[in-house]
Amino acid sequence: MRIFCKILKVTGFVLLAVVMGLSLLIAFAAAFFSVADGVVDLTARTLPSYARESISETLAKAEWTEEDYDFLYRQTGLGRSALDEMKGDPARILTFQDALFYDGELEHQQVAFTTRRDVFADSYRAPMVDLQDGDVLVTSTCHTFGWRNGHAAIVVDGKGGNTLESVSLGTPSVVSYGGYNWFRSGTNFMVLRLKDATAEERAAIAATAEERLHGVDYSITVGILSPKDQGETPKETHCSHLVWQAFRYYGYDIDSDGGAVCTTRDIANCDLFEVVQVFGFDPIELW
Repeated sequence: MRIFCKILKVTGFVLLAVVMGLSLLIAFAAAFFSVADGVVDLTARTLPSYARESISETLAKAEWTEEDYDFLYRQTGLGRSALDEMKGDPARILTFQDALFYDGELEHQQVAFTTRRDVFADSYRAPMVDLQDGDVLVTSTCHTFGWRNGHAAIVVDGKGGNTLESVSLGTPSVVSYGGYNWFRSGTNFMVLRLKDATAEERAAIAATAEERLHGVDYSITVGILSPKDQGETPKETHCSHLVWQAFRYYGYDIDSDGGAVCTTRDIANCDLFEVVQVFGFDPIELW
């Protein structure tokens, strides 16, 4: 009987130790995630470091100088090609200035088991330029355990705003109809366009991407445990890799640091792209 009581006593101590250990682990995890969220909140959205100025006089000019384009870019987040497309529609350009300087309250949205996303508490959606086939959308709003991994997609139908993207584990890459709206609802995004390429070439890149990279399994280890260049019949991909692979088919390496893994940030910093629109990033520093 005494032996049995000792066993129960020891078992009780063990169970108590396990419970206390789990409690400490849960408390530590909660504290870690709280700190991680606080850290990423600092970079959820970057407002311009300079004051908003009136752009009406510049918009009214018949012709814009290089200085005018630079001034308007800093005030609206619109690149030269976007400004040229909107010339003659000052009211629309002003909505982009409103967006660039918009300072709304932020909140987190759970988008996957380990991933959260930054959105505006009032469901604000920024205006976006007219997209073209082959444009690239990037955002840093997605974060996992304090790391801003972001998200990227390639536009396969500019008129419909449809995007081809690789979203998460267990989900093959898919065409998201009206997918551009997902980017608009976040706290930041960029619209990038391949420099010195015709609309036909960019459309061909998008078409090939949809043909070869649709329905491919998601893998975060591509480039590490499997080849970065997956060839014409890719077996695995992830969001930024899908975009990289799409341009790789046409001889473009859009991985700005040339590493084994192409991240969303690598794409955002690639000199092969022009910035068509920036929202929620510093127009000068970008990402």
